Amino acid sequence: MNKTVFDQLYRIVEEQLSAARKLDGEALNQLTQERSSIQDQITLTGIIGLSPEDRSYAHDVLLKIKVLDNRIRTCAQLVLDSLSNVMPVTAPLVYNARGYLRGH
Repeated sequence: MNKTVFDQLYRIVEEQLSAARKLDGEALNQLTQERSSIQDQITLTGIIGLSPEDRSYAHDVLLKIKVLDNRIRTCAQLVLDSLSNVMPVTAPLVYNARGYLRGH
């Protein structure tokens, strides 16, 4: 394993953010599968076997990925918040067995 694996992982995370911003669920799903595959590869080969220079590079890339992951989460939260404002979850108003109203 070398730097190109981490570069590829970083590129995929950047594309995930782009897909999240475009609300492209299909692309986001495919990119998530690709990312999972690469992460499995990294897990199997391990970072310990890397040279100190490559390990430092991997650490830097993984820090950048954390930042992008936070942006993806923020984007997803904005979408969920927007949807909850547009289409609030409501239950029909009904009376329960005790005669009290239930629902929104």
